[in-house]
Amino acid sequence: MATVFHSPAVTSMEALRGLVGRDAASSDTAVRLCELGQYRLLPRGGELQADPQDDHLVFIAEGAAKLLGCSVPVPMNRRDGFALSARECRKNIHILAFHFRGEIVSVPQKSKDDFRLAALCDMDVIVFSANRFLDIAQDDPTVIRNVLTRSLEALHRSRTRMLQIGHQSARQRVASFLVAMAERLCCCADGACELVLPMSRGDIGDSLGLTIETVSRQFADLRAEGLITTHGRSIVRLMDIGRLIGETSRSAKPQPHRQT
Repeated sequence: MATVFHSPAVTSMEALRGLVGRDAASSDTAVRLCELGQYRLLPRGGELQADPQDDHLVFIAEGAAKLLGCSVPVPMNRRDGFALSARECRKNIHILAFHFRGEIVSVPQKSKDDFRLAALCDMDVIVFSANRFLDIAQDDPTVIRNVLTRSLEALHRSRTRMLQIGHQSARQRVASFLVAMAERLCCCADGACELVLPMSRGDIGDSLGLTIETVSRQFADLRAEGLITTHGRSIVRLMDIGRLIGETSRSAKPQPHRQT
């Protein structure tokens, strides 16, 4: 019996159909959305930049990405009359979120604050005009519910991360990050779990408001205490997610009083 191989574009559209729903009404909506969407292969390191004319929705059929926020500097804003250098511009780029297979990402229209989606590995995505997507989906409760649910989940993650940066120690932030990755990548909330993280330690630090040295030190401490094991850059095994969850709310150790 011959094996049928589908192109990445076809496989991506099928993944979209699965997201939209399989009932009769949603199947019709899925057909229209597949006709609207544009398949893109985004290689590792490639970027999907904001459109100057329209907001976009991006469905990740395969792969992982980081959403970047770029505070675009005003030209000729230095006292010496020269624009900022490329290195200085990179300082204005920050990781706002990580996104994975099956998620829908909003990439707003290009403005002074620029947003772009950068591939952490080779990605298959389907790109939609946000307005045209919603025009098609608005009469289908199943599709709207799926999109709204994912949007609310992303909003909750964003708010949680802001609280972590403002109130948690470096150890708590890294522990919280690993717990969140276990839930999102493996649907695992207890016991042991092995993760394949597509992002670098530097990316993790940027997203948590920490330096790469601090992130590496926290990984080393968690490893020394038997909470995780690592293999290479990407593979992290969480030995006990329950203990890691405990670390996220653990009070920081008091610092010794310094005599003056």
